Amino acid sequence: MKNIFKTIVLFFVLVTIGSCTNDKDPVVNANGFELRKDANVVSPLVLTEATATDTYAKFNWDRSNNGTPSVSTYTLVFSDHDADPNFLNAVESQVGLNLIPDAREAILTVEQFNVIINQLPTFNCGAMNIDVRIKSKLGVSSNALYQYSNPITLNVTGYSKKPLIMAFVKEGENPANGNRIVSSSYTSASDYEGFMYLTAGDYKFYQPDPCGSFSGASVFGISGGNSGTLIQDGTTSYNVPTDGHYFIKVNATAGTYTISPFNTSAGTNVLGIFGNATKTIAFQNTTPMTYDVQTKKWKVTISLIDGKKFSFKTGNTSPVAAVLTGSSSAVLNVNNAVTVSTATVDNTGTIKAPGSYVNDNTKTKYDISLDLNTPRQYSYTIELNPN
Repeated sequence: MKNIFKTIVLFFVLVTIGSCTNDKDPVVNANGFELRKDANVVSPLVLTEATATDTYAKFNWDRSNNGTPSVSTYTLVFSDHDADPNFLNAVESQVGLNLIPDAREAILTVEQFNVIINQLPTFNCGAMNIDVRIKSKLGVSSNALYQYSNPITLNVTGYSKKPLIMAFVKEGENPANGNRIVSSSYTSASDYEGFMYLTAGDYKFYQPDPCGSFSGASVFGISGGNSGTLIQDGTTSYNVPTDGHYFIKVNATAGTYTISPFNTSAGTNVLGIFGNATKTIAFQNTTPMTYDVQTKKWKVTISLIDGKKFSFKTGNTSPVAAVLTGSSSAVLNVNNAVTVSTATVDNTGTIKAPGSYVNDNTKTKYDISLDLNTPRQYSYTIELNPN
């Protein structure tokens, strides 16, 4: 009897072991899924600002098959079909996705689609073939399972989102390599501006296509003088008699321009520091800055009244232009320096000097540099002078 009982126990143990040996944990694996474009939405071939809020496309896709019941997260992936068929420089986005768990759909407006394709390194204003696919992710990034749907190819012509540019170069020189003036946005053609150093010669304006290509640029001469009218294909050039610095503005909407020379020595058009932080008397001219040919920056060592305001200006009491920073205060960091890189041009611009103002007009000496090399991205640095 005992032997029979032992035999029965041994049988159940072996069966249990066999069952455990044959059981397998669920294993995730990539099995693919399909992306579809809603055929009822006809995507425009040409994108425009006027249709920015219109629906460009609707997408939906299957639940990604990971080999086991699971819920993935999804991302839209965009690539240049012709220049980057392997998605090596793709742009990923969740714009337009329905974020309800497992919704698996996306609706993109013309504006949203245009912003995304503008991020592609090969974007241009001509017709492009854009691949769209879905990226599925299961798990955390360090150990995630990724899958990709089939791509859908869309033919589209987008529009640039970069600020508009014009070149101002000598006749016969390549405008693609020349001095630039830049507008405030891609929608504004009325406020091009830029500081530049010009060598002697005859100059004209060149306007590229909306994506900045100068291959078929429009050429503009001038009516004559430091201000006046732009004349397309005009024969009159602006003559620079001697090498020097200039501040140039163009209103292409109105077809007008101003060209303002300024210099590095005391005078009505000097570029330098101006304002209440520089003076203890009722009036004081602009303190000239010196142009450093090596660094291509304007520099000056100057004592400023703590907490009072100053400006970078070309001119004295009636400035040609002032450089206004995006920050109203210059606050020194732990290295006794401050750099501001959000400066724009504005005739009313002022900056608050470091420190707090007291009635004794306490002054502190600083080394200041101003970088005007990149239109509409001007910057300055203030450092405490140790001497």
